[in-house]
Amino acid sequence: MKQKEIEAIESYFETENDHWNKFAFEMLCEQSQQGRFESPETPLQLFSNSVEVLLQHFEHPFKAVKLFTGQLDKQNPNPAQRLFIFDWLCKYLEQSEFDFDMKPIEDLLKSHRDKLKAESQQEKSLTKNIRQTLKETMQKEIERLPEVLETLEPKERLNILCKLMPFVFPKVESVSHAQGEPDEHKINW
Repeated sequence: MKQKEIEAIESYFETENDHWNKFAFEMLCEQSQQGRFESPETPLQLFSNSVEVLLQHFEHPFKAVKLFTGQLDKQNPNPAQRLFIFDWLCKYLEQSEFDFDMKPIEDLLKSHRDKLKAESQQEKSLTKNIRQTLKETMQKEIERLPEVLETLEPKERLNILCKLMPFVFPKVESVSHAQGEPDEHKINW
């Protein structure tokens, strides 16, 4: 990493605001641990810009969140990255004190975050269910295989058995004429 990149990253948590510095540094640590973004500066930049937008438009919570999500969409983060930013924004707003009421914005962000989490869980669950269903189907078909093979013509049965052989028997390695057969004395040792 170049010196300029390091300085740019450090500038996010070397401000006059200790509270902000704490959050920015903790976010950087979590990002480093999980590696959701290619550049460690990306989540810091998204977080910083997002907080700025939310604070500028605190009087209109819906507009603030709409502007924030629009700005986030331009960066095209994947669902995990998007959830990461939402999580950190919610943490920051929860644990920060402002001269004005940020609760409506915080509530809107939490509802968006919860929706993202639910969608993420649903996708994982769906994938798991599909995989489980395929495993069960394959198991049933394997159990029925002897009956099915008996109903086939000999040519078809042989064709299917040949196709299944690589899944049952180990692959035979070719031996070149230069290697010859294995030495029986070496095998016995």
